[in-house]
Amino acid sequence: MAMAWTYFDVAGRPMDGSPQLPSIKTPEYMIDRDRPNNYIRDVDFLFPNGILLPFSVRDYFSPPMDQIKTSIIWREVHNYRPLADNDIRAEKNSYNFFFINRMGESPEEVKMDESQNLEAWKLQPFLAMFQKLVENKEEDDRSTKTLDKIKIDHLIGRGIQKESQESFQTKVAEINHYLKQKMSEMAREPGITILRRDPKSPMENQFQWKYPVRLRSHDFIPSQPGVESRIVNIGAIVVDIGFGERAKMCYKLTTRVSQNNGKTPEDAVKMELPLNKKRTTLNYGTPLEDSKLYIALKVIGQAEEYIYGNKFPLQQYKYVYQCLVKNTAPQFLLVARESVIDPKPAVPPRKGSIANYSQIPSDRRGDDICVWDLKEGYYLTVRGIGKVQLPDGAKVKLFMGLYHGSEALCSIKTTDEMVVQEGVCNMKLDVAFDIPACDIPQMARVCFTLCATGKKKDQTAVAWVNVAVFDFRSRLTRGDRNLPMWPWTDEMQTEEFLYPIGSVTPNAQGNEATTLLIKFPDFNMKNNIRYPAFDKVLECAAKHMEPSGAPGSAMMKVSKSHLEQLMMIVQRDSLSPLFEQDKELLWMMRYECCHKFPHALPKVLSSVKWNSHIDVAKMIAVLQTWPKLDVDFALQLLDFNYPDKNIRKFAVSCLDNKDTFSDDELSRYLLQLVQALKYETHLCCPLVEFLLTRALGNQHIGHQLFWLLKSEMYNPYVSVQYRLILEVYLVVSGEHMMALHKQQEALGKLCIVNGLIKSERYNMGDQKSHEQAKKDMQAVLQQKTYQDILSNLGSPLSPLFRLKSLAIDKCKFMKSKKRPLWLVWKDDLGQDVSLIYKNGDDLRQDMLTLQMLEIMDNIWQSEGLDLRMNVYRCLATGQEQGVIEAVGQSQTIANIQKWFNRGAFDKKAVFEWLKHHHKTPESLDEAVEEFILSCAGYCVATYVLGIGDRHNDNIMLKQSGQLFHIDFGHFLGNFKSKFGVKRERVPFVLTTHFVYVIQKGKSNNSENFKRFQSTCEKAYLILRKKAPLLFSLFLMMLSSGIPQLTCPKDVNYLRETLVPHLSEIDARAHLRSRFNQVLKGSWKASLYFWFHIQLNQ
Repeated sequence: MAMAWTYFDVAGRPMDGSPQLPSIKTPEYMIDRDRPNNYIRDVDFLFPNGILLPFSVRDYFSPPMDQIKTSIIWREVHNYRPLADNDIRAEKNSYNFFFINRMGESPEEVKMDESQNLEAWKLQPFLAMFQKLVENKEEDDRSTKTLDKIKIDHLIGRGIQKESQESFQTKVAEINHYLKQKMSEMAREPGITILRRDPKSPMENQFQWKYPVRLRSHDFIPSQPGVESRIVNIGAIVVDIGFGERAKMCYKLTTRVSQNNGKTPEDAVKMELPLNKKRTTLNYGTPLEDSKLYIALKVIGQAEEYIYGNKFPLQQYKYVYQCLVKNTAPQFLLVARESVIDPKPAVPPRKGSIANYSQIPSDRRGDDICVWDLKEGYYLTVRGIGKVQLPDGAKVKLFMGLYHGSEALCSIKTTDEMVVQEGVCNMKLDVAFDIPACDIPQMARVCFTLCATGKKKDQTAVAWVNVAVFDFRSRLTRGDRNLPMWPWTDEMQTEEFLYPIGSVTPNAQGNEATTLLIKFPDFNMKNNIRYPAFDKVLECAAKHMEPSGAPGSAMMKVSKSHLEQLMMIVQRDSLSPLFEQDKELLWMMRYECCHKFPHALPKVLSSVKWNSHIDVAKMIAVLQTWPKLDVDFALQLLDFNYPDKNIRKFAVSCLDNKDTFSDDELSRYLLQLVQALKYETHLCCPLVEFLLTRALGNQHIGHQLFWLLKSEMYNPYVSVQYRLILEVYLVVSGEHMMALHKQQEALGKLCIVNGLIKSERYNMGDQKSHEQAKKDMQAVLQQKTYQDILSNLGSPLSPLFRLKSLAIDKCKFMKSKKRPLWLVWKDDLGQDVSLIYKNGDDLRQDMLTLQMLEIMDNIWQSEGLDLRMNVYRCLATGQEQGVIEAVGQSQTIANIQKWFNRGAFDKKAVFEWLKHHHKTPESLDEAVEEFILSCAGYCVATYVLGIGDRHNDNIMLKQSGQLFHIDFGHFLGNFKSKFGVKRERVPFVLTTHFVYVIQKGKSNNSENFKRFQSTCEKAYLILRKKAPLLFSLFLMMLSSGIPQLTCPKDVNYLRETLVPHLSEIDARAHLRSRFNQVLKGSWKASLYFWFHIQLNQ
């Protein structure tokens, strides 16, 4: 077959010197061949008769697949004799696209959506295949079902491949057991899914799921200048209310709601109904007075936000409060909720959409042996190691240990040195552990690490793998197992080579990974050996309970000295080590802790002897009477140190109450809760059920949960677990799945555009080349396929915002190394919404830092202190990919200094910039007040978190006066250094420019500065009270893969800044000493600012 091509550049222009041969070109797309560095993808189209037709397709400009079928492939069918002569019918619509894998197999019969182009299908490493279409109703129904499956696969990746399943028989059985039975049953529960709506209010549940209200944790107004005064002066909250968008007439009304009487949105509506019921009707002709129970106030300017109900006062709604502090009236449209939600009948949950794994035998316990009846010690047999990634003659050792959380249950075992020959270590070694089998706790794991030994007997970890001692059915792991090991990485910090914090899932790349051959013990028992059921555990505790009045009993008489010692232990911060005598006292007085110090539960659990099944049973028994904990302490029980399923179930029960842990609070801590899933030994657990339940009841939680899980799907340690959770959510939330699918497609398009800008054809040092790159970028964005996907979609950052149309003339890219895209959309009101797309930068640390800033802001506000923090949104969407909210009406301090044009050392620059934007004294005073509050907040926050690399290009100022920081690549004291000298010489940034603003341009305005310093001290002391929460949140992130947060020692930096061991007086003195250090060294920060400006010029 003869084929000829014309070469085009990325903007679709024919290249000079190209042979003028026939080419395939559609109005907006083109396909070319052999074009270097131009994102060419080779695709083989296989016909049912075995004939294979090769093509090369451009990713950027490839047309939809139906156009390829019509314009290209079907033309070749007639021109290429082997196809024309081999029973290929001429009707192109008689064929559909399917795909096959490298082995020539079709893993799933999935019909592809031909309206998409090749890039959207993401088929690599699959081949496209033609197959005859059976035109009947069953086929159409099947196609509809498989289209949903395509979208799920496109969103979260394909399922476990066949070659992996052979190495994961136990894991596949667990997937089948929970996904097919428990998880899918939970997804169909009427109390969980919004698809089963209350017939008495058919749209209420769905409305609340799709448009949940955003609430502050309290309803009082902070008693500080600039906020409370706006309420005091006007005596009311002014609310502007207009009528629904689709009403025939529209009137703008003003409702005055007093702060003290706590008027709710429903009250505001009722106040207007008697006055205005004759003026208009709501959507669908519903009389206003008849709709008051189903009316909502739609926020003007945010397409997806409503406030409604009679439970919370207006000032507790976040939008209303934000308007209040900006001194503007909240603006709403009055709408009927039934006009927002389409009146569709309830749809039963889909069936058959979840991956179908082979059935497994039912869970029978009749003839099983209780592990507590065994008398022998625990042992296993090492039968060899294969595929060792070391040269012949290398010497290795195998380290083995039994762990419960971070605690070793017995001594670590090590083999003698073994020599590697052709990638194999042949051996047969029985290893006996120093613990009876009956005393191994249910969530224990065996940890293995292979180490290479050098000539100087130094040892380097090479590979590791962990295995749960008991499987998901509580059965003891037994028999021969081939365990593909994970490669050891540099960021894995451990003192004993073993890595107990790691996953119990074997390496998915089983065919290539170092493989450990282990025979687990069966203790000469034919029947299964199980961990005892819960009731048997309580029976054991009752049988061995201490006599009444004896030490350790519930009726123990506590001496004054013992109580004083206990109080001292309980009052220590959670990062302080517990000594043996501390643990003995805590265990002896566990019932005293239960009744008087319930928040000390983590310390009590740390005192349990987990290598004694009797002590474990006693702890589980006392846990049944333990009072529920506050969120600050309940979260701590979900980190790696507490793997016991009863403890984790108790922790979840403390969170599973919307009155004490609302969806807004859950949203703040969801980042850590998703990380806590990594510490679960088995796939289905109370934490998974809790997160899914909340996500299925609140689309905002579901949106956040989806992206937190999706962003780590590249991580093989958790990909199976996270995929199953996502699949359950998406199967139930069909409407949300469609929105997420479009966001994923949009991100894929942006990734392609970013790749175009990064290509070597552009020299960013040349202004002409830079401009050409911008034009080419805008030319790609202008194409119809890009416009269709990048228009009318929800923002990945938040369901609150809709991105209506791309303002292409305002889109550009930034000059930094990874070429982030600066993208501007118009919203429904025609206002600009700007996002930054990054590809190549790890945003996880930024996400964590911004989350901590938001939590700190919430802590301060709960204490009546609003420091006007501007915490912008940031979301990692994949490996080194994500989006960031671009803050409008703001400039970097560096740009402000350039604007002032008097050098980095002139302290007047920032104040003069504010004066430029605030012409009246009253307006300038408000801006200075915003600056004082926000500067105080960021000074304290950056000091506590140890945020480094602070210079004038990552500190910004809004025209309103709010100061804020960006780019958090260094935290927890990991400051930048050059030639061994730290760049940061002060604990936080407070330059003369900032002091000049605080003093309102007067060098003798000491009152303002004293108030600023007092605000800093107040904020710092408030944070100290929440030190346990901050410690827990960082400890829960140890498995996140953030390079600067890999072990508990990293979290100790917070202990150095919050000094929880000091009294409040000493802590205040500590901060003042840091304050004085900052003021004396402010010239160093200014010098750093100057160097940074010179460097960028």
